[in-house]
Amino acid sequence: MPSPRQLAAYPSRMRPASGRPSRQLSPLARDIVIVVVVKAIVLYGLWYAFFRMPAAPGMTMDAAVVEHRLFAPPPLAEAPHER
Repeated sequence: MPSPRQLAAYPSRMRPASGRPSRQLSPLARDIVIVVVVKAIVLYGLWYAFFRMPAAPGMTMDAAVVEHRLFAPPPLAEAPHER
């Protein structure tokens, strides 16, 4: 069995010269990070191109009308018809 002094001569993959563990990503993790970053950039570009401003400069909506449409109670269900 090699002595600790002999083992210290060989660099370890887990322990770089600074003494901290390595923070290198695996190829799969790197690919996932790249895909997520590209997707975020594409989504931001789509939002910026199509949704950051109203389509018409004078297009405004009353907040009460929007609130009524979004939070209105559901319509009453009709009674089932008898046969």
